[in-house]
Amino acid sequence: MDELLPTGPAWLGWIGVGYAAFLIAIAIYDVRRRRVPNVAIYPAIAAATGLAFVRGDGEWWSFVLAGLGAGVFFAALAWIHPGSMGGGDIKLAALVGLMAGWPDVVVAIFVAFAVGATVGVLLVALGRLGRRDPLPFAPALAVGALTAAVAGHQVVATLWPGLTT
Repeated sequence: MDELLPTGPAWLGWIGVGYAAFLIAIAIYDVRRRRVPNVAIYPAIAAATGLAFVRGDGEWWSFVLAGLGAGVFFAALAWIHPGSMGGGDIKLAALVGLMAGWPDVVVAIFVAFAVGATVGVLLVALGRLGRRDPLPFAPALAVGALTAAVAGHQVVATLWPGLTT
């Protein structure tokens, strides 16, 4: 079981618990209100940025670049296909990258899109959602982020072993 958990200071586990609670709260808020509140996301991004410099489980630049990369990737998606991603999704993706680091951010994004697509197709098939209706993406990002936090290294090693070298 120890190999499933990342190494680092013991206090990092408590940060992880808070992060999980934050993600769940943001996911619920997004489902109910169709937005990710700036009043919550901006302080979380600031805290995650500061945390990147004191974590003991990776290099600071891994977390910062993963956050930047995830945010830019989601912003590019929103620019290429307007309406596909909201500003809250872009900021939440940046937070997820800051917390996951490289290469675990790849797992978070991959799982988020797989979950989002599966839920979307299921809701369309059940007639609960139209093909063009928006689907809150924060819950899928939360599932991806939590998957990356719990088993990111193992998933990367299994699916994309070249990313770890």
